[in-house]
Amino acid sequence: MPLQVTRDNHYVPQWYQRGFLALGETQLHYLDMSPDQKVLADGRIITMNNLNRRAPKGCFYAFDLYSTHFGQIVNDEVEKFLFGPIDDKGSQAIRAFVSGDPSEVHPAFQDFFEYVDAQKLRTPKGLDWIKTRYASLDQVQLMVEMQGLRLMHCRMWTEGVREIVSAENSEVKFIVSDHPVTFYNASLPPTAADCAYPNDPSIEGIGTQTVFVLDANTCLILTHLEYAKNPASVNLSAPRTNPNFRGSSIVRTDAFIRTRKLSRDQVIAINHLIKSRARRFLAASNRDWLTPEKSFVGEWGDIAQVLLPKDDLWRFGGEIYIGYNDGRTHYQDAFGRTSGAHEYLRRNAQKSNLQPNDLCGCGSGHKFKRCCQSLPFADRPTWEVYGIRERNLMFCRVVEDILGLNAGKTWQDVQRELNEDQVKRIYEAFGSLWPEDTDLPSLLPRPRNGILRAVYLGVSDPRLIGPMVLGWLPYFDEVILAHPFVNPVRLKPEYSPTVSPSQYKEQTLKNVLLLLELEPFIHAGYVHLIPDPGDIDAQFGASMLQMATERTADSKPSSALDGWHKAMADDDHRRLMLRQPEASLRRRFRQITPELSDKQIDTIVSHAKSELETDPYALLQPMEMGEAGAQLLCFKGYGLEVGMYLASLTGSVIYTDLDVHWQYLHMHGLEKGIVENAQWAPAVKALSNVEFPLELQGWPVLQAIRMGRFGKIKVRSGTLTDALLNLQEAPQPDKIATQISSISELVQREMSKIPIGNRLTGRIGLSVPSGGFQRQEVQRLLLTFGRVKATRPIPFAMCIKFEALATLP
Repeated sequence: MPLQVTRDNHYVPQWYQRGFLALGETQLHYLDMSPDQKVLADGRIITMNNLNRRAPKGCFYAFDLYSTHFGQIVNDEVEKFLFGPIDDKGSQAIRAFVSGDPSEVHPAFQDFFEYVDAQKLRTPKGLDWIKTRYASLDQVQLMVEMQGLRLMHCRMWTEGVREIVSAENSEVKFIVSDHPVTFYNASLPPTAADCAYPNDPSIEGIGTQTVFVLDANTCLILTHLEYAKNPASVNLSAPRTNPNFRGSSIVRTDAFIRTRKLSRDQVIAINHLIKSRARRFLAASNRDWLTPEKSFVGEWGDIAQVLLPKDDLWRFGGEIYIGYNDGRTHYQDAFGRTSGAHEYLRRNAQKSNLQPNDLCGCGSGHKFKRCCQSLPFADRPTWEVYGIRERNLMFCRVVEDILGLNAGKTWQDVQRELNEDQVKRIYEAFGSLWPEDTDLPSLLPRPRNGILRAVYLGVSDPRLIGPMVLGWLPYFDEVILAHPFVNPVRLKPEYSPTVSPSQYKEQTLKNVLLLLELEPFIHAGYVHLIPDPGDIDAQFGASMLQMATERTADSKPSSALDGWHKAMADDDHRRLMLRQPEASLRRRFRQITPELSDKQIDTIVSHAKSELETDPYALLQPMEMGEAGAQLLCFKGYGLEVGMYLASLTGSVIYTDLDVHWQYLHMHGLEKGIVENAQWAPAVKALSNVEFPLELQGWPVLQAIRMGRFGKIKVRSGTLTDALLNLQEAPQPDKIATQISSISELVQREMSKIPIGNRLTGRIGLSVPSGGFQRQEVQRLLLTFGRVKATRPIPFAMCIKFEALATLP
């Protein structure tokens, strides 16, 4: 006999609904706030009854809400194997929370919040919210994303103040809605744009509280610690401190406030809130309780006084110190931060009333009017701690001090004297600037109209920085690329530059050269060196790695290197060979050219060593033989997921010179069925015909930009960007194509004003898909490791090609 398939999916479980039944009753009063209408044969339209008596089986369900279909086969595994166990554990956990017995609450603590989080996402409103955050989802994809987003609220909930209030002294009891997990923010009434269906106030807002009714007499209220302790002095819409959706946190499972018994009016206020956030259906054991708006007296903001905890706040907050038997320690503050970086990276007090021409308080180096002035306060990068640009400049100064470059040392001195202690101190400094509790999304530059900001998918290496970054700054406004230094906080001891620094000497030389080359551009705000988020956040790294593994499971990119990347590998091998002791070099040359005399071999060895002396990337130190002299070469660059994640959060486009990245971007960075936008074909063709002279030396580029030599070119680049973002009411591709065609003459004219240095010529292949580049998995990263607010798709991408690639520039 075939197993029965469940197709009536209860998004509010029946066992949970029974907690709202009056003693001895088996049915609830069930209110439909948007009842169906029926057209009669004579054309009249009648509205169906909006209030009925129903058993829990007939309430809060939808046909095939979680079912997936494979042809004629209906699959109900989401209902049975996902929500089945969650509901089983959740029912026990809710009973434990209602009872308040600590011996029952502790083992049920995690199960409870897992259930509440699932309840938030599994309702029709929750599923509709998920749909609005993605370009398009079919039913199977919707179920996948619902599961991928699970547990996203739990960390912030558990780090807040937990209060359980009672309605036992009130004749009015709590009601239940079709969206039982309710968010409230006093500054955002139901009519606010941010709360338009299916949106709720964002959980990371300081003033956002979570209300979840456990049964008719019991209600849980979760409040962010900052708001609970200082309700009159916080910005209700600003993000709470350390607003992370993912990651682990240590909390007390016995910390609850359970002393308040609500009055009739207070229960009505909570019921009014529940109804205001519901989608369509409400239920209660008394029909009069379903219309709380008739009895509610006050304004929307007055509900905050009912929800705010009044006493026993001493149970929450403080710091946690843990010592382990093996000598390790762990620290955590009240907001889940595990380092003291928020103290030593705290920025000095800012002026509260910046003028338009003042430097912006976010530390970008730009004027306030060109940066944060037009952004709502809650959408700005943080002003409280040092930003990305400032941390990079701090790191530059630290590196220069450690290596003695500020004390008169030359680069050859560094090459000869670099030691393990210096390497260790450099990476310790880097780790202290980017600890594991860094809130990277709060530091990122925000999207800005009229600005062409580009994320580079490629290797951050000083040998390529000229043609891939500096040479393009006359044409791009800002460039984001991966920080070349690895973060020691996430590495095993045997691979850590702070524990095993000798193997990082040669790579440290290259990284420092790159840092020094970019320092003036970082200072000017043109270049953003941003660490890979996976190097900071372990859970982000694990999620990204799994996504990349699944993406590449069925593809086998060529292992052969081409162009400059092969030249870089050959260059590293050549340097390794030349660093060998002279005796080893003689033997090697003798094996290769046995016909040469000893004198000729000595001449070759002498020439090789002199060549090494002029190589800025070479350690000018005796090579230790064997494992002790091994060098670990680390090539840092963003993968597809990280590149798209950062581009989406910063309002950037993507560019690359690697065919494999370009292929993956088009294979996995487009929604199914998306093709190139035909109306932009003239602009794509026009841009492909433009030859861009690229100045590879940093100083001439910086001087030219500061003098405004490329202003007209950047205006046209910004026009293209805005048009592709649909910021113009009526984009005119043909007109823009004409403007692009005229760029070539402008480029040649402006470049002729710069002293000729080391130059290349590059071309841009433009890709403009309909709807932009977006990836389902990246959107999941944005929701769980970024910000809940919707982001724009990446409007276009560029593939950079050069006239010659055989040798390094």
